[in-house]
Amino acid sequence: MMKCLLIPSLGLLAGLAALAATPAPPPATAPAKKTLAVLSFSGTDAASRDLADRMRFAVSQKLSRDGAWDRKDNVEVDNAVSALQVTIDQTDPSAAEMVKLAKILEVDYVITGHVKGRTLTLTMYQGGVAGGSAVAEIPPDKESPRLAVEKVLTDLAGVSFQHIREVEADKTDPATEARWASRPNLAPDPGFEEAAAKKAADSPAWGAILGASRYAPKLCDAAGAKALAEDTVAIVPASVVGDAANAAGNCLMMRVSKNVAENNGLACESIWIPVEAGVKYRFAAQYHSTGPTLRVFLKGFAEQNDEFVDNSTPERALESTRREYYRAQVLPRGKNRAFEAVEMDFTPSSDKKDLPIRWMRVDFFVYLSAGDVFLDNVVVKKIGP
Repeated sequence: MMKCLLIPSLGLLAGLAALAATPAPPPATAPAKKTLAVLSFSGTDAASRDLADRMRFAVSQKLSRDGAWDRKDNVEVDNAVSALQVTIDQTDPSAAEMVKLAKILEVDYVITGHVKGRTLTLTMYQGGVAGGSAVAEIPPDKESPRLAVEKVLTDLAGVSFQHIREVEADKTDPATEARWASRPNLAPDPGFEEAAAKKAADSPAWGAILGASRYAPKLCDAAGAKALAEDTVAIVPASVVGDAANAAGNCLMMRVSKNVAENNGLACESIWIPVEAGVKYRFAAQYHSTGPTLRVFLKGFAEQNDEFVDNSTPERALESTRREYYRAQVLPRGKNRAFEAVEMDFTPSSDKKDLPIRWMRVDFFVYLSAGDVFLDNVVVKKIGP
């Protein structure tokens, strides 16, 4: 270019042409995201272990939405922890174990968490070395833990958050409410009437879960409901609840003992419900509890065909390709006098763009106290445009 500028008369024009032909410098590349894994959080007893699971989910979701972090999926994290036989309790893994975990997960940072009572303690590791800890008090179950989670992540990693209004079901938009009123219910056997209508012994649309045991809830009459064994799920006449406003037909009954309520809890889960990823849905149901706390989980699944698929039978292969990549949690509900509504809007989505959510399951979980929980009129509807 300097030679062009030295040429008389036409040199200036040649120089300008050369400048025009020079490619523009490449745009500045965005800074690389920090890679991160969130290990399972531990608790000291049944209540704090359940709280620890919820806080891990909340922390993971918050970090996934912050643009600076590339978080490893919790399923992959749990698989790595299991493969390395690392024990996660109130003591963090050793520095050597942290180094191995970070290497196998291919992440720069690892976060551990512990819950004692309602105190959450997080520690961040880089290269197996603890870089700092932060503590937050978790609010009561009837309050959202959002602010507590945001505070502890800000203290720990300097993450900042934009605050938006959070509601379980936003009914302010007339168009959305019109879709809610008109669209079909996707929930299987929503009123628990299928077994009676088909004169069957149980409802295959729902599966009770107690530890490793899973079964379809049996259909019982009023006498059977009264004599129902502890830690059992059944379909019973709604009249046994004693709520005159909701006494017709049947409902789901979950009877849990003190021992199970204080340990693993009792669950009942729906069969697969096809959904569209990234579209808003609304869940609703009626519940009554004589003592236990009810939690509702809305689980979203993607299809992932990898080395962990069980190909022993076609049914097992299909089942094992469905992996959970989304979970919405309805705020817990406690003891009440009669049936009450529980509902929440949710949008099933995955952090992995190549694994869109295609199915969901409704999971009823009861714990903390002994007694009965009754559920009825389950609704899942697409309310997005």
